[in-house]
Amino acid sequence: MEEKALVVRQEMTMAETNSLAESMFKSGWFDVKDVHQALVKIWAGREFSIGPVAAMRGIFIDHGHISLMANLMAAVIKKTGKYDYRVVKLDDTGCELVFLQNGQPIGNSIFTLEDAKKADLMGKDTYKKYPRNLFFARALSNGAKWYCPDAFGGQTPYVPEEMGDDNPERDARTMVELPDNKSEAIEQLVKSVESAASEKK
Repeated sequence: MEEKALVVRQEMTMAETNSLAESMFKSGWFDVKDVHQALVKIWAGREFSIGPVAAMRGIFIDHGHISLMANLMAAVIKKTGKYDYRVVKLDDTGCELVFLQNGQPIGNSIFTLEDAKKADLMGKDTYKKYPRNLFFARALSNGAKWYCPDAFGGQTPYVPEEMGDDNPERDARTMVELPDNKSEAIEQLVKSVESAASEKK
């Protein structure tokens, strides 16, 4: 399911994308206020070569600024085939990642407990409970900006927390996998739109 969600269905027309956005909004399974927000998320995902399901679950937009959940940002980096990263260290004191280009190291990105304290982040309950998630997300987004900005089509890659979006309820919803029946229903929804598109050709 996850790998399929990262495949872009470029053959979909605007009308078909509108239909998919409307269905996803009406399903009530995604964090959007209306069909227009759903449509913008799907189209934003296309700029990162992200499929509609992954885009709806992992992309957030605030005043025109786009942010991605850390797991989705990591997937975008790895699926380029040009860039990658390795975890050197990840514990409750910080995270260190080494970024690779064509298999060769090009630089490190480090985010530590001291960095979090300087940014006044550790007073927030979410970060107290999940410090490694915070450290990894920040080290990843910094490295993405420094070493592989072209993987994001010219957009500056942020995680939601960098944009001041640290809603613990939203974070909990987006990090939890959908139940199997909902995952299957969403996949079937995408397939039905693709089938309609192929029949028109």
